[in-house]
Amino acid sequence: MAPAHGRFGVKLLVAIGSLLGWFDYGPCVTDEFLMPRKKPPSRIVVQRSRNNVKRRLVSVLPALESRLALAECVRYGAYSKHKYKPDAYGLAPYAGMDVDRTYCDAHASFGKESASRIPALLRRAVMLGLWSEQHVGEVPSLLWTVDESGWVFELRMTNVAQAQYHGYPLLSGDAFAKRVLARVAEVCRAQENPAAQDPDLRAAIVAAETFYR
Repeated sequence: MAPAHGRFGVKLLVAIGSLLGWFDYGPCVTDEFLMPRKKPPSRIVVQRSRNNVKRRLVSVLPALESRLALAECVRYGAYSKHKYKPDAYGLAPYAGMDVDRTYCDAHASFGKESASRIPALLRRAVMLGLWSEQHVGEVPSLLWTVDESGWVFELRMTNVAQAQYHGYPLLSGDAFAKRVLARVAEVCRAQENPAAQDPDLRAAIVAAETFYR
């Protein structure tokens, strides 16, 4: 709070100014008006919770037969919500709420030129058993995969009939990324490990563990 003599001086200046026509605040000049206003509280950005039921990893590794079947039919479809430059993909700009979304091209530098890597990343997600607990029919609502760049991507169901997903990166502060990496390590320690056939997996794990440290 300003000293009493300071508030008196400001009031006197306002009163003289009003008489001389400098400005006209009228009767609204009060101690409350003269006191500095408090700043509004900073906006808090809440990370997605690792306990969110929609982001829960399946508790048991899916059977090899189920993983092989899904790996054969899983597809990717670009979605403008997670493209900073959707026109580069021939997509119209996203018209929904701009809340809590990340961009493949802007955040993870995963642009159209990286599209050739997507089939391998989808297969990696499926074969590592990085499926969500929630399913739509026989297909998991969410998948997760780890890129050689170190980014973990979340893949969300777009078209269940076609087993089509769209993806987006998990930011470094997203706690769920560590859950994904812990599951990857668990699967890689298992004796039955089809992921061993993925020659780039080890590099992806090392990069991701560094990025999400």
